[in-house]
Amino acid sequence: METGWPRSARTDTLRLKGEIPGLHATVEVPAVLRNPIWLLSGQTAQGTAMTFSRDKARRAACRELLSLSHDELRSVLAPSGRIVLDTPDPGQQALQALLFDCFFSPDREHPFDRSPGRSFTDLLTYFSSVIPCPDRLIIVTNTAARIARYLVPGIRTWTDGSLSHSGVPGLRLQTVGQRSLLLRHLPTGGRLELRDKDPELDLTDLDRLMDDERSAIEQHRSPATRWRPVWREDRFTPGEATAAHHWAPTSNTALHSALMARAYLWWSAEWGHGTRTMSAHRAAARYGICWKLGHSTDAMGRLLTQSPVAIPGAAYTPPPADVWSERGLLSLGRGAVELDGPPAGTG
Repeated sequence: METGWPRSARTDTLRLKGEIPGLHATVEVPAVLRNPIWLLSGQTAQGTAMTFSRDKARRAACRELLSLSHDELRSVLAPSGRIVLDTPDPGQQALQALLFDCFFSPDREHPFDRSPGRSFTDLLTYFSSVIPCPDRLIIVTNTAARIARYLVPGIRTWTDGSLSHSGVPGLRLQTVGQRSLLLRHLPTGGRLELRDKDPELDLTDLDRLMDDERSAIEQHRSPATRWRPVWREDRFTPGEATAAHHWAPTSNTALHSALMARAYLWWSAEWGHGTRTMSAHRAAARYGICWKLGHSTDAMGRLLTQSPVAIPGAAYTPPPADVWSERGLLSLGRGAVELDGPPAGTG
């Protein structure tokens, strides 16, 4: 039977060039796509093969850009095979936007970054990848239980009655698995899974988490001014409620959630990338994001709007070439963030 498929066409290849400097993927079309039955679907075998090649190349690019394993990649694929990095759930978006604020803030400047010992910025050195799922955000780390110790909330009440927060108010430990901890944020319903790279959680770190061993220094404080581990409370406490404005919905929530889902685009650079938020020049933007190493400003803008890991509906406006102090602008709906990275040619 003559299929119309060229006898010499054994494979079809696709390379991603231009949009993502230095990134390319080559894929092979399986023999099943050369089966005559594909010609009966109203689509040519050539067109089907090219679509398959393109989709496979996009998935390969997604894996490379976000540092995902083959198994982890499956978590961000729809049943159709389409890459889906953004959750439609408003509560999950609110939690991810809050985590973006925490992890991208300058060292110790976020009001929740008060735990004795490691700062939020320090924790980034333990992160291997970020896997955004519709019902949770997964952070893969080499020490899940230790990371949890710095994220579950504590409250200190000062002698004048004012409060300080350590960790994320409202976050609760929901499930302890063999190699992961599932945390739930009570006010938003969002979930964060800390997944260990090792087959099992470190029992020493897990014991310290359960004992809430914040710091030896705490043992010398007056009981009235020690950190109180409110994460053990079943309900959302009045003290935690004083921080509710940090996760209240804004025009930037969806954009910040999407940036948290793609945080590895910044964190993939060698340590010292210096990624942090800063004051924005434009009134429409809540933050600017600056970084020292990795993708250039324009390359990052293209990755976030034109690549396989692009934010659906987002737009990027590059800075004018003749204004060195200007920043790029990434916008999504009424939300916006400025981008200020290394010069072109360094990404």
